[in-house]
Amino acid sequence: MTEKEFKILLDKFLNKEITQDELDLLKRFEDQAIQQSKEEVFRSDLEKNQIKKGVYKNIKKRTKPNNIFKVCIAASIVLLIGLGSMLFLNPQEDSELMVFNTSNKIQTVILADGSTVILNKNSSIEYKDTFNGTRYLELEGEAFFKICRNEEKPFVVKTKNVTTKVLGTSFNVADIDSIVNVVVATGLVEVSDANNSVLLKPNQGVQYSRKTQLFSIEHVHHELSMAWFEDAIYLEKISMKKLADFMKTSYGIDFYFISKDTENVQMSITIKRNESIENIIKKINYISELKLTLKANNMVEVK
Repeated sequence: MTEKEFKILLDKFLNKEITQDELDLLKRFEDQAIQQSKEEVFRSDLEKNQIKKGVYKNIKKRTKPNNIFKVCIAASIVLLIGLGSMLFLNPQEDSELMVFNTSNKIQTVILADGSTVILNKNSSIEYKDTFNGTRYLELEGEAFFKICRNEEKPFVVKTKNVTTKVLGTSFNVADIDSIVNVVVATGLVEVSDANNSVLLKPNQGVQYSRKTQLFSIEHVHHELSMAWFEDAIYLEKISMKKLADFMKTSYGIDFYFISKDTENVQMSITIKRNESIENIIKKINYISELKLTLKANNMVEVK
């Protein structure tokens, strides 16, 4: 099938003018083309599936509910002419945009209002290309937001169960497994579910469990929530306990405190992105009164 023939059939499909024979031809072409071009076009099967899911969602809005089989075909074949991490599937005003970051690199997205979204790997956002109404965005995964202030148009970030609402501020949202974490760097942030809401100030974070549907607020060093994309973070007067919690999450190691008092020892330290755990331990041993030892069982002893 030539490119011209393909585009004619696709146009007939989207306009619901396609015959069954033509539909069968498109399906055969899809199977063959996706298989042949997968290695060249997609970085991974995950990227192919995520982009296909986004295309499917948009095309479904333009077709009748009983045409699910046809929608699935269109979602696949549109990939062949509309590839990339950003999908412009409806070129009309206020069209929905989707950004999938399936690479191993951090991706930065500039929104229509000038706000910035720093998107972590294996994460995605969906939003309108203009903000004529409410500034609204859906997130899967993790992202750091730098939102331009607009008193008349609050900015809303929606995850599966939690809504984060701001006027203009910077904050991090991580929706991983059954837990949603929101950490505020600057400004005020309102976080809510269907029943309750909390108001967060800078250096405050909230953890929401979808299982218990409860919010848990704590004081945090907001810089820790930026460690995944900043080249280096500077932590001033951070306790060993909070530093240990961060390293446990980042490096998958446990800490054993010989004395309870050592948990409250404070220090100021700079940590580089992807810095080795061995190097961080050396820094802590040098700048503090503590003695950290990395044991063979991947546990750090603190005394």
